[in-house]
Amino acid sequence: MGLQDKVVLITGATGALGHVVARIFAETGARLVLTGRRQQALAGLAAEIGLPAERALTLPADLAVAKEVGALVEAVAARWGGADILLNIAGGWRGGTRLVELTEEEWDTTLEMNLRSAFLINRAVLPYMVSRGWGRIINIASRAAVEPAARQAAYNVSKAGIVALTASIAAEYRRQGVAANAIMPSIIDTPQNRAQTPDADFSRWVKPEALAALMLYLCGEEGGSLNGAAIPVYGRV
Repeated sequence: MGLQDKVVLITGATGALGHVVARIFAETGARLVLTGRRQQALAGLAAEIGLPAERALTLPADLAVAKEVGALVEAVAARWGGADILLNIAGGWRGGTRLVELTEEEWDTTLEMNLRSAFLINRAVLPYMVSRGWGRIINIASRAAVEPAARQAAYNVSKAGIVALTASIAAEYRRQGVAANAIMPSIIDTPQNRAQTPDADFSRWVKPEALAALMLYLCGEEGGSLNGAAIPVYGRV
């Protein structure tokens, strides 16, 4: 895919999807920056996928905290001059409450986890991509961004915001070699999701490997012509 020695920053790397994406991108010869909350888990992931030390950088950070995001990106710049590719997988689902019962704290927590974190990490990596005249940004949104479900208003809004943020980046930076796209999966086939709905037909869900393959395409030269898209990946749900 032409990613040899590209610097790929993967947020949410130790999650179920992030783990698969890290493994597949490690096979491309890219240099990987793995970030999440816990250094021990990040180091364990790098070892598990067989990532050589010269192509691995594990840096814990809370992406909702601007100072931690700044320190993360500065460390990447000090090691490799900045990130060429951002795979922003970090985030999570919150729901189960009707809007009138939703507290301000629950609203703020969900938007911080999904939208504020996306804003901060996207903003931080862009100057390095612009300076090189090349960059790829992929943000993970959700089907809920365009088909909001009941009892998860904050989640719906946060994922719709990611789609709008991504389109804004594409509009502002397309002439500077940066392509930004959002992927909108439905239910992803992960151990956590299986545990929550054990009676579901898992064969209909989106496989992490399918999302990783789409990311690979979007990071390649052919995929660079797609910019500002919100790509639905719904499986058969």
